[in-house]
Amino acid sequence: MPLAEESSLASGDPAAATRWSYQDPSEPALPDSPSSEGPFCAVHAATLGRLTRASFGPHRRRADGLPPPPLRDWHFGKLNAVVARRARCGACALVADTVDTVAYGDLAEVIACWVWDGVLLREGQGEGREGGDEAEEEETATLRLRIAPEMVDWESSFEPFDLVPLDTSPSSLFTARPVAASHFDVSLVRSWVDHCTAWHGATCADTTPWRTSDYGAPFIRLITLAENRLVESAAPPPYAALSYVWGSAPVFKTLQANIDSLQRPGALASQPLPKSIQDAVALARALGYAYLWVDSLCIVQDSPADKAQQIGAMAAIYSRADLAIVAASGDSASAGIPGLASSRTQPPQRTLRVSADLTLAALRPDAHRAAAASRWSGRGWTYQERQLSRRSVLSLPGGAVAFQCARAVWAEDYRAETPRLARCAPMVLVRLNRSWMDPGGARARGPVAMRTRGAPYLREYARLVEEYTARRMTFAGDRLPGIGGVLDVLRRAFGLRFVHGLPGAVLHMTLLWQPRDKLKRVPDDEGDGGTGLPLFPSWSWGGWIGPVGYEDWNEFNGLPELEARERRVIPLAKIEVLGSAPHLEAYCATKTGGELPPGWSAVATESDGICYVFGGDVERYHSVPLVQPPPPHEPSNASQQPHPLGLRLRTRVARFRLTNLIRTFDMNRSTAAIERRGRFGLAHPSSSSDEPWLGTILLPQPARYHARLARGQDYELIVLSESYGFSLQEAAPSLAGRLGPYAVLDVIMVRRVAGEELRRYRARLSETMDVSGGDAAGAAEAAPDGGRWDGDAIVERIGVGRMLKSAWEDVDAWESFILV
Repeated sequence: MPLAEESSLASGDPAAATRWSYQDPSEPALPDSPSSEGPFCAVHAATLGRLTRASFGPHRRRADGLPPPPLRDWHFGKLNAVVARRARCGACALVADTVDTVAYGDLAEVIACWVWDGVLLREGQGEGREGGDEAEEEETATLRLRIAPEMVDWESSFEPFDLVPLDTSPSSLFTARPVAASHFDVSLVRSWVDHCTAWHGATCADTTPWRTSDYGAPFIRLITLAENRLVESAAPPPYAALSYVWGSAPVFKTLQANIDSLQRPGALASQPLPKSIQDAVALARALGYAYLWVDSLCIVQDSPADKAQQIGAMAAIYSRADLAIVAASGDSASAGIPGLASSRTQPPQRTLRVSADLTLAALRPDAHRAAAASRWSGRGWTYQERQLSRRSVLSLPGGAVAFQCARAVWAEDYRAETPRLARCAPMVLVRLNRSWMDPGGARARGPVAMRTRGAPYLREYARLVEEYTARRMTFAGDRLPGIGGVLDVLRRAFGLRFVHGLPGAVLHMTLLWQPRDKLKRVPDDEGDGGTGLPLFPSWSWGGWIGPVGYEDWNEFNGLPELEARERRVIPLAKIEVLGSAPHLEAYCATKTGGELPPGWSAVATESDGICYVFGGDVERYHSVPLVQPPPPHEPSNASQQPHPLGLRLRTRVARFRLTNLIRTFDMNRSTAAIERRGRFGLAHPSSSSDEPWLGTILLPQPARYHARLARGQDYELIVLSESYGFSLQEAAPSLAGRLGPYAVLDVIMVRRVAGEELRRYRARLSETMDVSGGDAAGAAEAAPDGGRWDGDAIVERIGVGRMLKSAWEDVDAWESFILV
């Protein structure tokens, strides 16, 4: 039956949205009887029992995205009922043995949905193809059958799994491969690396020589596997790099006291290395590598100078590694790589003999889904290791192994190794139709690694920040360093400068980050020589602990599409970054645009409107045309400005009252958690009514403000910029569209700093100007009001919102502020 409560015929889909399940009304219903003769119950005798090897294709792909007739999706009944039939039905037993939980078994319906799987490139268009080269695909594809739970809050039930034919022939693509229960096949893993090298070339591995001095480090350290010791290299040879979780296990570290001894032959052989490092050494050797990089050993852990230098080169360490070995199977460094030296404990491969022609096998979760369920995927430092690595071998929870690169996803239980691979199901994010949600569909997952070509840096930056901040950091001081390598890649690719994690060229837009859940400020710097102030400023997402994100700049919420996305935010206040050396200036968009600087040209993109390219680099999309051409590459330790603390601006200020009145569109499961509690309306301070509605703001610590609503307390807000319009989370499309473009202002709710805190901030600002080579007098001359910065009000950001322009028409109070 259809899994979406819409038309049951493909012809009833005028939008041509990809749907995975339709049923002609003339098709007979499935049997209700739970019993049947033979190896299957009545339900599965009429469904899985009728499948043949040919059912899985290859089939000619349809324009509407549907599987070919007579294939259809099925409902197998409630999970509890399926489990109860396991003793008399092989298909029910397969489901019962494969699901990872029977929770909500009385609510979860077991559904089977056909999903398009393997697609090949045309003959002769695979091997040696570079990443940007166009290639034609075959018109046929294989299918797989996805078994999933159907219920509201389905994520609480069992993890979906896929069924494909089991085939022992090594040449049979897009089929299940027999897998040993105790150990994985190291020769298979080595073949993945070799195939990727031969078939994908520079797309997946950069083999050009490089020098660490280009990244601000005189050398990096590597473990030489032949001699079991550390070596220093300024021009590193090919090596593998380990990505793993330290966790609570004791981890042997390189320290200032033992660094010399660890460089002697055989020194590491006698050290108590944790299991993950021991297994990584063994696997790297087995794969033919002579060198391995491991953070705990290749960085002197108690040397601030060495850590800063080596972490500053992190972008190169992982992006120039020939292979990343990801130990994601457990919660700590003692987990190791199961199935290599020690046996793994995963259950045996589940199979179902349907006929002499067909045996089905249940596949393990693909690399994306399995990695996402691991603790490794939730840790902050491993995020940039994943984004920077061009190709990886993954040891996953349960002991499975997989391989990912820019052009392929390969697994030990599924054959897809071919130079003609265009895509297969593990490379696609499939959303099944569900009766209470929008129709399902599919989209390419894209490469795991970050993109610097074919996508504007603002969109890629927003994605990286949202994914990274959702992860956990043990130490709050690592909030910005933990993503420094990723930001350094953007800096080098686009000539950007970052200030506390925000790209200076689009500072007006990136200041508008919003919480995705409750946040708390980073702790104060209370160590020796500490300032007693928060580690990072409030205007940066780095100054808060918790997940943040940006609005979708490609969504217009009832307003006409604006091709030049940078014109969504028109600065009204000039922002000066105090302590920035050299002077950092943001691009200031205008509503009408203007003549482009020399060397720049505009290009129209399919999904991101107008982007900008410089010179002949036509695949590197800039979000704004920088006033000056991108600077030459500089050492990466310059990518983060460590000193700037304050943003100085002169703008209007007024007081408004928080209310419970919001005008947003209906919230659904995709709405960020903070929206349900942290979004407030804004009203005049003198009014006792929530009307008229003047705008909305999202606050990261909502509980304290809900408690004050009854008292009618008002708060200070300052104007930052003119906005194209309200987002979908801020106002319903009918309201946003009726207001029209540029009827809205971006505002910041602020808290004035006073007392001892104010004294500390002023002292810190003075030090910042001195260290950066600036001076207060010079800053005063450049100030918008010509006054001295040390007389300005110092404020912290509380939250960012949008308000109607009309709410500020009578406000004529101007003041100079320093945001800290």
